[in-house]
This record gives sequence, C-alpha cells and structure tokens, in this order.
Amino acid sequence: MADAEERTESATPKRRGDARKKGQVAKSMELSQMVVLMGLLLVLHGLGGSSGKIIKDYAENAFTHLSQTPLTPSVVMKQGGLIFLTLGRAVGPLLLTAMILGVVVNMAQTGPMWSPERLKPDFNRINPLNGAKNFFSPRALVELAKAFYKIGLVGYIAIVTLRGSYSQLTLMAQMEVGEGVALITDVIYRMAIRVVVTMLVLAALDFAWQRYQFEKSIRMTKEEVKQEFKQQELSPQLKGRIRARQRDIARKRMMSEVPDATVVITNPTHFAVALKYDQTQMSAPVVVAKGQDFLAQKIRELAQEHDVPIVENPPLARTLYKNVEVGREISGDLYEAVAEVLAFVYSINQKRRALSGFSTPLR
Repeated sequence: MADAEERTESATPKRRGDARKKGQVAKSMELSQMVVLMGLLLVLHGLGGSSGKIIKDYAENAFTHLSQTPLTPSVVMKQGGLIFLTLGRAVGPLLLTAMILGVVVNMAQTGPMWSPERLKPDFNRINPLNGAKNFFSPRALVELAKAFYKIGLVGYIAIVTLRGSYSQLTLMAQMEVGEGVALITDVIYRMAIRVVVTMLVLAALDFAWQRYQFEKSIRMTKEEVKQEFKQQELSPQLKGRIRARQRDIARKRMMSEVPDATVVITNPTHFAVALKYDQTQMSAPVVVAKGQDFLAQKIRELAQEHDVPIVENPPLARTLYKNVEVGREISGDLYEAVAEVLAFVYSINQKRRALSGFSTPLR
C-alpha cells in the first residue's frame, strides 16, 4: 500500500515504451465494438434495400429454373458458386465496413503497435485460481454492475421507442404485408440507432476511464525516476567504453598484419605506416597498419621483431598516415614515391639473400 501511495510521478517515455512493447496500452473494447456496430447499422440502412434485392433476384431466378434443370454435379457446383457470389455482393459491403472501422478505431486508440510479447504463452492466464481471483475482484464487480446498467438502459430505450410507435403498430393488421414489414424495420432501426448512440457515449466514457487506469498503473516512484535518469546518464559512458573496446579490437587486428607487411615507412618517431604489396595479387600497395607516437613505436618494434624492413621517409610517412585509411590502396599520386621505397627494399632483400646471415632490418 505504501508503495502504491508513493507512485506519484508520471511515467517517463522509457516506461511508456516498455509498457507498449508488452502490449500495455489504454484501450476500450466497447468503443471499438460500438463504432463498428454504428457503421454496420448505417451501411445496412443505406444498402439494405439493394442487398435484399440481390438476394431476392437470385432466389427468384434459382427457383424458376432449377425445377426445369436436371440436378447434376455440375449444376450443383455452378449454383454453389452463384450463391457464394450473391452473398459476397450482398454482405460484402458490411464485412468490408466492419474490417475497416475495426482497424481505424483501434489505430486511433493505440496507434501503430506490434507486440510479439503478447503472443508468448502465459500460463497464469489459464490458471483456474487466478481466474477465480479475477472473477471476484473489485474490477470484475464493477464490470458486472456496468453490464446490468447497460441491460437496463437498453431495455428502457426499447420501451420508449415502442411506446412512441405504439399507435402505428396497432394499425399493422390493416396494412399490406410490405407496409407492415417496412414499419417494423423502421422501428427496429430507430431503436438500434438510439441504443448504439447511447452505448457510444458510454464507450467514450469507458475509454476515458481505461486511459485513467492505465496512466495510474504505469506511474513511478521518485526513486524509480531517479534510477532511470542515472541509467540514462551512464549511457554515454557505457557507449564510450564500447567504442574504446571496438577501437582496441580494430587495433589488435591491424597490428596482426604488421608481421606480413612488405615495408614500414617512418617519420622516424612520430608516424609509422606499414605497406603490403604482392605483384601477383594486388594492383597497388595497401596500407595494412598505421600509427602515431606510441602506436608508431609499437609498429616499429613489431616490424623489427619480424624482420620487416623499416625505411625512414618523413614526408611520405606523414602523407600516407593522413590520406590513406587502413585496408585501402594508396592513391595514384603516391605511386612514384612508394615505388622508389619498394625498389630500395627489393634491392636490399636481394643483397640479404646473397649474404647469408644478414638479417638486420633497415632503418
């Protein structure tokens, strides 16, 4: 109880988003049902005559010709298709109206929503004990009282409507069949419209109540709000750690390429760029690693450790570092300068092979 009394703060956007993911939104099923029912009544009143005529014409045509037509499987199949088509033309507008209004009114209440969590099985919903508790809960008693109130209200509206049409209904015995049917249809339609309009008002009030209950259910304590804000403040720090971790992984991957490099070009101390070139597989040299200051020193040490030639060329090292990303080929304007370095490296390697035992890296 104390915890409930402390929930005085409005829900944060995050709390609302979490509730929405679980399918928890303010929604009135009664409002959806009444809007659909009102639409069906209006469409039925407007198109009822044409729908009835479609069915009447089919019935007259069918009963006129079926007695003269042998009953074969093909005839049965044909008549079945005609019945389906006739019902589609007569009832189709009603079904389409119900579908469109159902989607529109639900979207108006909740907005676009997809909640897969609501599809997950929840055995608490089918637990008989929980069902019994819900049946005798205050909410269930309120719903029961609402149901009795609605029944009484509908009965009252029906009596008032019939009382207003009583004088006309007493004259039905003197009317033609068509006139009597039209009178009864009109009375039923007026009764239904009054009932649905009244229920629409109640449904709108129910939606307001559901919205109030929903807002109350997702309220937060001051401590919960503080904790959420703290988590949001820590998010940039967490993101920074993630980025640092990603950079560390990329750096390790880059350093693993240094032992296979063709040459390392240095500044000599501030910059170091490792190039790899294979005439049979590459169209141009590729930067496989680069670094500045401390990282440049690590690249040089790793190159020395694996006997990769190191060439000092400050202008070229700075240009490669600034203009070429790791994993990219060098640009055309650097071909000549890099070719000179590679030619020097190849000549030194030939001398190394000629002089066995000479393995000191170039500096």
